[in-house]
Amino acid sequence: MTASVLAFSVQIGSGGFAIAHLVAERLGYRYYDWEITSEAAARAGVSPNEVIAAERVPGFLERMMRRLGAVSAVSIEGSPAFADPSPAVLTTALQAFTSDDYRQFIEKVVLELAERGDAVIVGHASQYTLRKQSGVLRVLVHGSVQTRAERFATEQDVALQEAIDAVKQSDRDRLELLKRAYRFDLLDAAGYDLTVNTDHIEQDVAAEVIAAAAQSIP
Repeated sequence: MTASVLAFSVQIGSGGFAIAHLVAERLGYRYYDWEITSEAAARAGVSPNEVIAAERVPGFLERMMRRLGAVSAVSIEGSPAFADPSPAVLTTALQAFTSDDYRQFIEKVVLELAERGDAVIVGHASQYTLRKQSGVLRVLVHGSVQTRAERFATEQDVALQEAIDAVKQSDRDRLELLKRAYRFDLLDAAGYDLTVNTDHIEQDVAAEVIAAAAQSIP
């Protein structure tokens, strides 16, 4: 039996996005990444940039407002509600939804795509959201900081040290976000069915291995 959904978690500079595209082509599946952001934004009635921000580490102001209880949670079908709102304190960004609320929209879109099947989903904490779903292959594409930075420097045409800094910052931010929002360790191998280190594996080979693994999911 072939997995109907592949949920990719990709470290920056690992080549994981290109690999996920190749896997989607090999299996004849749809590739989803930015489309999830766009759909979640449309449902929330905001710009995609608002949703993108929700998948980053919450800023100081939002964390402070949560502690004060100024912003209440909201369900996907509901509308935002505030406990004793104070326009002088709340910023425009916090008057609609919090990052947690946007992530609920994202999770719903991911679950719906998984239900349709024949999908390669990259990012958006899909490896966590779909952890209890059957027919899902959860894949981590990773690598060493040095190798990923060298690849990133070439792809983005930036200095190596700048690339190293970017890779390290991305790793820190993603680890913190997943632990804070989902209590999930991005690099815990137990959270995946397959992990691929691309330090010494070509993208075509990695894609072949992942596609073959997808075809052996019970």
